[in-house]
This record gives sequence, C-alpha cells and structure tokens, in this order.
Amino acid sequence: MARSARPRTKVTFVQLLTALALFVALSIMGGFLVAGIALPAVTVAGSATSGSAELFEDLPQELSDVRLPQQSNIYDRTGEHLLATFYSQNRVVVPLEDISVWLQRAVVSIEDKRFWLHHGVDGEGLLRAAYVNLTSSSSPGASTLTQQLVKNTLLQKAEESGDDDALAAATEVSLSRKIREWRLALAFEENVDSEYGTDCTEADPAVDCGKEQVLEQYLNIAQFGRNTYGAEAAAELYFSKTAKNLNALEAATIAGITQNPSKWDPVRYPENSKARRDTVLFTMYEQDFISEAEFDEYTSIPIEDTLRISNPKFSCVAAEDAPFFCDYVTKIIKADDVFNQEGAELSGAELLYRGGLDVVTTLDLDKQKAANAALQEALPADDPSGWAMALVSLDPKTGEILAMAQNKTFDPSAEEEGSTAINYAVDREWGGSRGFSPGSTFKPVILTEWLTEGHPLMQKVDGRQQEYQPESWEATCLPDNWNVGGGTWKPGNVEGARSYQQTVLDATANSVNTAYVNMANKLDLCGVRDTAANLGFERADGAEYEIVPSMALGTQNASPLTMAQVAQVFANQGVRCDPLAILSVTDSDGNSLDVPSQNCNRVIDKEIADGVAYAMQEVIKRGSGVSAQLADGRVAAGKTGTSQLNAHLWFMGYTPNLVATVWLGNPNVDEPGRNIRLNGKFYQVLYGSSLSAPTWKAYMDVALEGMPVEGFDDPTDNILYGTPVQVPSIIGLSVDDARDTVRAAGFRLNDGGSRQYSTQYSPGTIIGQSPRGTALPGSTIYYTVATDKIPDWYYNWPEGWDPSVAPDDWWGGSWPPAEFESNPPSGWPTTTEPSPAPSNNGNGNGRGNGNGND
Repeated sequence: MARSARPRTKVTFVQLLTALALFVALSIMGGFLVAGIALPAVTVAGSATSGSAELFEDLPQELSDVRLPQQSNIYDRTGEHLLATFYSQNRVVVPLEDISVWLQRAVVSIEDKRFWLHHGVDGEGLLRAAYVNLTSSSSPGASTLTQQLVKNTLLQKAEESGDDDALAAATEVSLSRKIREWRLALAFEENVDSEYGTDCTEADPAVDCGKEQVLEQYLNIAQFGRNTYGAEAAAELYFSKTAKNLNALEAATIAGITQNPSKWDPVRYPENSKARRDTVLFTMYEQDFISEAEFDEYTSIPIEDTLRISNPKFSCVAAEDAPFFCDYVTKIIKADDVFNQEGAELSGAELLYRGGLDVVTTLDLDKQKAANAALQEALPADDPSGWAMALVSLDPKTGEILAMAQNKTFDPSAEEEGSTAINYAVDREWGGSRGFSPGSTFKPVILTEWLTEGHPLMQKVDGRQQEYQPESWEATCLPDNWNVGGGTWKPGNVEGARSYQQTVLDATANSVNTAYVNMANKLDLCGVRDTAANLGFERADGAEYEIVPSMALGTQNASPLTMAQVAQVFANQGVRCDPLAILSVTDSDGNSLDVPSQNCNRVIDKEIADGVAYAMQEVIKRGSGVSAQLADGRVAAGKTGTSQLNAHLWFMGYTPNLVATVWLGNPNVDEPGRNIRLNGKFYQVLYGSSLSAPTWKAYMDVALEGMPVEGFDDPTDNILYGTPVQVPSIIGLSVDDARDTVRAAGFRLNDGGSRQYSTQYSPGTIIGQSPRGTALPGSTIYYTVATDKIPDWYYNWPEGWDPSVAPDDWWGGSWPPAEFESNPPSGWPTTTEPSPAPSNNGNGNGRGNGNGND
C-alpha cells in the first residue's frame, strides 16, 4: 500500500470536549437524541481536572481478547479437495499483507478519509456530521474505522456470551453508549500504538504500526454481505478469488457493501450496488488513488459483468461426492470426547462452526466416486421400490474409512423424493438407523469362535434340519436357571438346502444355516457374544447384545460400518483397527489439535484369521458368492448375507489391502425381498448374491485399480484338521462335576447320558465315557451313569431283540448271563449262542458301554 510515515494530528482534550459539546448541542437542536438521555457532562468535566489521559477508558476484556468466529473446512485425505464448509459467520481471518492494497484504500476512502490522521476519534468528522445533521435531511455518521471496530467487537462478544444485558448494551441507541465508544476507540488506538508503534513503513505490507493493526482487524470483522464477514470471505463469494488478488473495481464493490449489507448486496440488488460502488470509486478518485480515466472506465462497467459468484459449500448438503461421510465426520466432532474436553473454551459443535478448523479426513475421493457409481448403477435413488443401498470401504491395515456412500440423496429435511437425512451406513448414535439384520454375514463370527475353541474346518457337522430344545444350548455367563432357548427352535435354510453331514468348510462356502446352527449348538453362546464384541460387532441401536440361539444366524441389527469392521479384522490377520474418519485437525492459527487416535489391537490369533479367510475365499470361488469374483482373477474373501424373509441382503468381502461391505434393503420396514422389482428387474427371491455381491464387485474392481495384487496366507494343519488333545477322565464323578471338568479342558458334555445298572458305584455316578484318550478340542464327551434299577429287559425280553447281542446297558461280562440258563426273562428264546459281541440292542445310540475310543 502506498503509505508513508504520516504526521498524525493529536486530538487534545479541549478539541474533543468542544466537538462533543457542539455535536450534542446541534443534535439536540436537530431532535436526534432520545428523550431523557443527557450528556454526562459532570463525568466528562470531572475528567478534565485530572488531565486528558483519563478520557481513555481502560480496555475491557472484550477488546483485549478478541477471537473472531471463522469458517471451518472439511477436506478429503489429500487436504486439497474441499467437501464442505461450516460457520456461524462466514469468515476467514487473514493478515493485512494478504488483503489487496486496493481494498485497504477503498475502505479508508469511503468509511474514514482521515483514518491515517486521527487517533481513533475524528474531531473534524464530528463537527461535520453535526452540521450536516442540523442543516439537511441527511444523517451521516461520524464513526471512524476504530469506532466501528470497537462497536463490532463488543457486539460480537455480546452475541457469543448469550448475555441479553450485554447484547442490549452493545446495540442500544444512546449518547452514553456513543461516548463510551469514543473513549474506548481512543484507548484502543493508544494501546495498539504502544504495541506496534506509530510509524507505518510503506515497503512492508505486514502490520508494523498501530494504525495498520486497526485496519487489519476491521477488514476481518466487518460484514460484507449476508452472513459474510471479512475481506477474504467476501472476495471468495463475489469474485472467486482471494482478498490479496482483488483489483480496484472489485475492491470498491466490496468496500461499499459494509454500510448496509442488505441494501448494497451486489447479488440481490446489482443496481443499488453499482451506485454505491461508483460512490466509492469517486472518493478514491478524490483522494488520487485512481485517475479520472480509470474512474470513467470503472463506472461504465455493470456490476453483473464483474461478479464471479462462488457460494460457500455450506454444510454437508454441499459435499456432493460424500455428504453422508461428511455428516458422520461432523457428528464425531460434535460428540467425541477429544473435541469436547472439560473446561475447554469451545465445545466440539462450537469449534466446528466458529473455530476456523481445517479438518483432513480419511476419505479417498476416487474410491468414494467408485462407490457412488456402483450404487447408482445398481439402484437409482428414485427407484419406485423405496429400497436403498449403502457401501462402506476401509483400509484393513489402519481402519481408515476410504468410502462411505448410499444411493439416496442427502437432505436434512428429507423433503425431496429419493432423499434422506439418515446415514444408513452407521449406527444410530452417529446419525444412522436402528440397523439391519446382517443374516449370514454374521457366520464368520460363529466360525471365529468355532476355530478358537479348537474345532477344525474339515470337521463334519450335521446340516439336517432339526428341532433344538432350550436345554441343549450352553451360555455360561447366564444364570443356571436361565432358559437360553426360550422354547424349541427348528431353523431352516435360506440360500439353498444342503441338509446333510458336511464339513464346516463346505457349510461356510454354501452358507448352510442348519449346519451353522449345529455348530453354534456345540459352542458357548457367551463365547460367541464375546468374540463378536472383540471383532467390533455391536448393535446399531446401542442396545445390549442378546444371548439367544438365533444369534447364530445374524438376527441382531448392525450397520454396514460395523460389518466392514468385522471383515477388517480378518483382512488384517486378526488385528482390529477401529474405524477412523479424521486424519488431522488444525485451528485458525495453524496449531494441530488432538483427534481420535488410531486404535489397533490384536483380538484373534493370526492362524484363526487365516482360517476364516480361507473359508471365505471358498464362498467366492465355488459357493454362494461366485457373482463377486473379481477381475483378472484377483483373490478375495467374502460372505453373502440374507436375513429372515430375504428382507436385508448383504455382501461383506475383502482383499488383503481393501475391505468393503454392501447392504441392500428397505430402510424403513423389514419388507420381504420376494416378488419385487428393483431398477427395472424382477426378482422372485432376493439373496445376498443377487445384487449386493455384484455391486461389491463393481466397486472393488475400480477401487483396486493400481493397488498391488496380494494373496492370503494358507491355513495351518491345525486349523484345517485340528490337533487331538488329552480327554480328562470323568469316571466316578457326578454329572455336574463332570461337566465342569470337560468344559475346563475344552470339551463339551453330552446332554443326557445312558444308564447302566451297577453295584460298584452309587446311582448318578459316571461309570463310562467316550471318547477316552485323545480327541479334537470341542468334541462332545458321551457318558454312562450308574443306576440301582435293573433294566426291564432282564425280566421281559423285548420282541425282535437279538438274544445273541448284549443290550447297551448290560453291566456284566460274557453274554448271555449264566442265570438265564435256569431263570430266563419272559419272552427269551429257548436256544441262544453265547457271545461277547458289543451291543446294538436297546436305545440304539450306538455308543456302546462308554468304554471305547471313538
């Protein structure tokens, strides 16, 4: 700026008092003072006896500690792509050297021509304003830039405090407020002059004197439009450039607005704005800042021809590519403890709207666009079905959220068709829904507990549909009398029926419900609950996890983000990294603020995670998820999911370097996915493999471009086939003691054993078990208990029983017993060959007397 060290006239007390008196007298004559308000002359006169210094009022805290509200910006992971802006006042505070010299000149010209000459209050200006007030219909103000700065700052502080009295005091129309404003302006300039000096160096664009400090503060606090404050925000709004790059014409437009931001708005009232701009240009011409030729040229240009409007991307609605992710980030800032420390000056919400934050998120914009495209291709936002889709993608090594998308349009009012304010990808706490039943995508949780308990992938389980009794379920964390099952349960299959004995690997690949229920029936449901929690599974509604048999089939609602986290653990070889959305936050001064920390911990052994990955690879290779096979033969692991009545359809999958989960369903009700038309295609029955899996593939094929091709580690033999361990002996124990013993060793005691007459053991004592020696961990131990009742066959031989084969509960040695020679049971055949052969008579359980090794 063309500035020099200016001689500044000193306003003496006599001059000021004379000006005040004349201004008041003339104003009273003109009828401009409010009735009943009188000049506190005694106070002013009393000050004169102790010297002019007492006219300078001590600066209140409001003026000595000023922190203006500034806009906060949310960016993608590069820190270069702006997602959205938030503010209570759209402002970006910048130093004077980053504000065009033309704007500095224009503002001084139109608002305070004698700015460089006075000390905060302009005596000549007061007299001139008083004279005009008296002699014409005009009512010009006499406020200097310093007075305006004082007024705006006090008003700002009053609004922030929420103190009605302070707000009334800052806005009242009274002479007493005006006089206090004068005194504070004098004191303020005295203060900044003491700190910065009075010599303003022309060669240095930065603040190096008190006057320049006043000008810098004014240009950052002044209002230049509807909720637009400060030079930087105004330059961006009206001309899509920084304040530093404004030319003389643009500067005159902005400088003219502040007198009446509504009336002189160049967007809404361009004609008004041109008239005001031209007035500013004339004052600049008068003060030799522009030539006559420039004045003529500039005033001939319509306002519309100069504007390049760039409305701020206010709120997440403006985050076109990632509005739901943006909303999730704002919820974190508003609620997470790290942004809401006790005793902090601002809460998280206040920081967002006033703190001038720059928030760099984890969002990968390319992957986000790929997610948007995949969802829109699968199901447009305005699909008549009303169904919706959501996709979440994570970096498995860090838990960073790379994409969070849904096919609906983000609209906080939810008035537009195909729009919603609900983020289906997250839990209710973070702006989401009550969640959706994950169905078979929960099976990897069951499989994790299965492998953890020592069961192998190649172990065969019963896939037949069967009825389970309440007492057959084990839940050690619940009271002994707790009815876990609540009643009999006979679950069936959804994605195809494979009701036969099969390996766990096959049951996983083909998503066989009946087999997985059979697996869960061999596990402690409390262990399943704990494993689910370790993997990051939680209910979307925030409720406690219910320990019920149906948990095996994923009946408890979760969000897509939760299911993506579960997959992340497997992709990261057992190390769980909680979802992370924010990489860094800096405040308006460039200081780094604390952010939610990355939280990574091993929650399952690597060999368990490798085993789950191996089984989930089979899902895509040959099972229910073949429609998710990736391009170029890239290896992936995944799991389809179909909930009860086919209401919610999922695909959860991953490669070693990328995780994604896709959900499809009606977000408002559990509508059966049968005989339904989606995106113009009719589906008689929907499965997770129908639309969710192909959508997952469409996203992954694009998102993985340029990423290295990585494979999974093979499972160990222990995971595939298991390792037998020693089975404890339970002979001589009661059933309750035996159950505790086998449970502690990692086995399970069969519900209900066979009975055998014994004179050696007391009734209820276990006298036989199978297996003995070694068995795979988690195996069921069968047992026989002693009874003092001789079985009925000893007296009445059942018709059709083979007399050459001993019954199951025969307690003696060779068969038949010698006493049958003289005293056979009723119905006993007359001729029988003795035989020590094992039994197949009786209850047909095929377990012998419990003394063998199965």
